[in-house]
Amino acid sequence: MTTEPEEVISADFDVTGWDPEPYEVEGSNSDLSRVQVTKLFDGLITGTSRAELLMAGNGRGAGYVASEVFTGTIDGRSGSMIIQHWGLAEGEVAVSDGHIIPGSGTDELKGIVGKATYSQDASGQHSLQLRIFFRTETPTELPG
Repeated sequence: MTTEPEEVISADFDVTGWDPEPYEVEGSNSDLSRVQVTKLFDGLITGTSRAELLMAGNGRGAGYVASEVFTGTIDGRSGSMIIQHWGLAEGEVAVSDGHIIPGSGTDELKGIVGKATYSQDASGQHSLQLRIFFRTETPTELPG
């Protein structure tokens, strides 16, 4: 049961910090790194986030997994939440997708659940699209 129907909310963001720490695993043919990333959001999603990424990349492709803590306002509601997301790239083709961790919302974002899609246009502008709703009770299955 939700208190509101699904909302689709998008905003642009800038990467304001990128701090990689390379590491090695014997037998790997890709560059591996842990990266601390900070972002600044502007629009219907306003605020900042800090993410921890595990990245792998080589001459053909790259990928990452991340946990990101957002603090700010989403369509007028203030609080924080955690998004787990991943991405893959091969040449010019890239895909990124994720979910808001159920139960991670605080303050006016309490009960938030949904999907997160990150993208970058040809000019390099990053954006985030959220497909969200608010739960008032514990579900019997995870969102799909």
